[in-house]
Amino acid sequence: MVNTKGVNTVNLYESIRTFDSLYYKALWKRILGRLRHHRHRLLPLAPWWEVTGTGEATYRGIKAVPIAQIVGTENRFSDFDREFLPLKRRDRHRWARIHALYEEGKPLPPVSLVKIGDFYFVRDGHHRISAARASGALYIDAEVVEISIPQDAPQDSPEALFHYLEERAFREKTGLSTIRVTVPGGYLELLRLIQCFQHSSCPNAEEARTQKGHCLSWEEAVSGWYEHCYMGAVKVIEESGILRRFPNRTPADFYLFILENLDLLRKAACFVPSRRTITQNRWKLRQIARAKQL
Repeated sequence: MVNTKGVNTVNLYESIRTFDSLYYKALWKRILGRLRHHRHRLLPLAPWWEVTGTGEATYRGIKAVPIAQIVGTENRFSDFDREFLPLKRRDRHRWARIHALYEEGKPLPPVSLVKIGDFYFVRDGHHRISAARASGALYIDAEVVEISIPQDAPQDSPEALFHYLEERAFREKTGLSTIRVTVPGGYLELLRLIQCFQHSSCPNAEEARTQKGHCLSWEEAVSGWYEHCYMGAVKVIEESGILRRFPNRTPADFYLFILENLDLLRKAACFVPSRRTITQNRWKLRQIARAKQL
């Protein structure tokens, strides 16, 4: 908790004006981001815990951390964007008090971060990071806990690192080497589908249980899901020819897309006219055209 007593009133007023400016900047970024399909939100830490598995956590003490390398958060990913612009109007006065302290040069406690690769995730101190960045600071003092990952992991971007880690976790847990996903979070979603197959009462899982005569182990669930769920869908996807139109996508990408948008696709199918309807309407249009010519 930051002690904000004794803040200069003039500085506080200027900090409130700064907050308003940053808040509306973030608002416009969010609107334009939706129109352009850009994502500017902080990355949630929870999926990273999943893909790092049993990575050892090491306390690194207090160190100066580049603010530009802080890309995610443990629990406040809807309160600030990736540039730590504030997204919640209710934080206005709290943010302004902390910003005023930075402007006055008063010391503040270090923030708490988790380091994975070259990137950091906030556990505590979101407002301090946002205010420090707004004041032009490039570094911030932080208490750091580092999660170990393979040394050969790519560090080009947090997205590239996460994709590498989740693919690695998927391969280790399933042994499936032929499935390739390009969609971020896709490998984790496949793991959840296998877990669902293992514990649910879907027809395909019931068939596998009947064949085995007992509850499915993880290995049996992997092979059962692959045989009864995944491969059947992939066969239909490949026979449809859609992969030729999207050479950068894989059968697994389309498999996940179909599952994610199943309800929407079902509703859309109601508006797709049959071949007979198209033929009848084409005949009616010809009749109308002839009548107008007469």
